Amino acid sequence: MNHQTLLGKVLFWLGFLLFIFGFIFNSSVGIIEDGPEFFPTISIPAIIAGIILIVLSNFFKKRNRI
Repeated sequence: MNHQTLLGKVLFWLGFLLFIFGFIFNSSVGIIEDGPEFFPTISIPAIIAGIILIVLSNFFKKRNRI
């Protein structure tokens, strides 16, 4: 995490939180099953968006200065 810019860090943690949110409220593997109806429907898009943000955060790295 020390080699990423501030935007890269924000994208990583936002993606991580989205992934965890989607994983918790997923109907097949989730931990919470008694939530409102719209949570299971947005769990898969949240997981996918979280993975995309984590992958995108790798492109925001600090440049090496000599």
